[in-house]
Amino acid sequence: MLSAQHINKSFSGVQVLHDVQFSLMAGEVHALLGENGAGKSTLLKTLFGMHLPDSGTLSVAGQPVVLGSPRDAQSQGIAMIHQELALIPELSVAQNVLLGNEGREVLNYGQMQARVRPFLEQVGLNVHPATPVKRLTIAQQQMVEIARAVARQARIIIMDEPTSSLTTHEIEQLYRVVRDLTARGVGIIYVSHHFDEIEELADRVTVLRDGRYIGTVQQREVTQDQLVTMMVGRELVAQTAPPARTPGAVRLEVRGLSGDGFRDVSLQVRAGEVVTLAGLIGAGRTEVLRAIYGADPSAGGEVRLEGAAMSRRTPADMMRRGVGFIAEDRRHQGIVPDARVSVNMMLTSWAKGKVGVGERDMLRVAEPQIQQLGIRPANPNQIIRRLSGGNQQKVILARWLSAGCDLLLIDEPTRGIDVASKADIYALIDDLAQAGVAVLMVSSELPEVLRLSDRILVMREGRLAGELAAADASEERILALATGAQTHAKDPAVA
Repeated sequence: MLSAQHINKSFSGVQVLHDVQFSLMAGEVHALLGENGAGKSTLLKTLFGMHLPDSGTLSVAGQPVVLGSPRDAQSQGIAMIHQELALIPELSVAQNVLLGNEGREVLNYGQMQARVRPFLEQVGLNVHPATPVKRLTIAQQQMVEIARAVARQARIIIMDEPTSSLTTHEIEQLYRVVRDLTARGVGIIYVSHHFDEIEELADRVTVLRDGRYIGTVQQREVTQDQLVTMMVGRELVAQTAPPARTPGAVRLEVRGLSGDGFRDVSLQVRAGEVVTLAGLIGAGRTEVLRAIYGADPSAGGEVRLEGAAMSRRTPADMMRRGVGFIAEDRRHQGIVPDARVSVNMMLTSWAKGKVGVGERDMLRVAEPQIQQLGIRPANPNQIIRRLSGGNQQKVILARWLSAGCDLLLIDEPTRGIDVASKADIYALIDDLAQAGVAVLMVSSELPEVLRLSDRILVMREGRLAGELAAADASEERILALATGAQTHAKDPAVA
């Protein structure tokens, strides 16, 4: 159905794909695995016509093709569902589904709606075709994208991290749609860092490492550990609980904090301790973190740093007081995409007046951090948007390491990051806590919560539902508190 052979691709003299091969058969789900920076995104964009390979061949249905643009790819029956959805929010569902597929026929609104209804039904999307896309959830918007691919009669659909913003129920719905598509003969290229998704859906798995083809295996004939070894070239030591820590004095105290999406939240975080806000999407965890930092206003309550009240908080005030903040959306809120790695690493140090702005000053700080954190490529002059998500996150962590912070607020530290980079970031968070930094974290990945946390505060519907010590916590207990199935945990309120 689709074949890529001996694909090579370079950017600015740096080769990112080396002799890569990939194939897709009709009616199969072929997973593409690799660390961040392994070349997955570059290969996907090559298959979708966003990049021309330097050398190598592409063929569709046995015929050689040149995919010089996404339009070329679409003409060959290839569609791509990007992580950042390519919809126009102000247009209706019907208009978005038919966008680029209008043909010469002029349709009125009624005809458009009638035409798209079968496609919406096929993907299980029960919304009116006239609904503006901006009113839909992320999961519903994703189904609009898939409906558009179906409307274009796509034979090949590329799905890049399709579940990164979905709830468990929405993921199950996506699984049903994928199975229905493959039953109709559609081939799907599926990228995910979640092995449970790979086990659930994939027929075959291809692994890339450092831009090179490592191998293709039948999913049912390989274990997760074997796939990890293929991805990273080494075995990762599994660790499921945090190292032993001895927390110090209370560094952050929150009393009765309320704001948009949460109310009456009280908590403490001590020096050398990792505390996690767990719960379902929409429970108010991110809103609490942002209100503590002063990024969003609060409607009541008190925030204290080492006993001192921070009544009028702004991010600048908190930064000066040694508080770091890493947002969930690193692309839009964490980096300056077109600036160099060294510049991104220095932003907080400059704001605090801790280092000069000369080239030598930047390199003096950046180069040791790059080596220590294993940032790839190890080039302080690389434009940061060209780095993988995991390496971008390491640069953001390095920013706070170099500037120094006593309290770090971090939202979804490893979202969209591969297993090896996750292990690196877990080690960094462990090191920060060991050095006495207080860490307050939001995470939706329960194994991650259990791996990192000394204490877990579970939120439900904007309120704290309970507190679990690391020794007492399990995925089942966290979910029970998050869903209301269990209501008798330790009261998280500060005494």
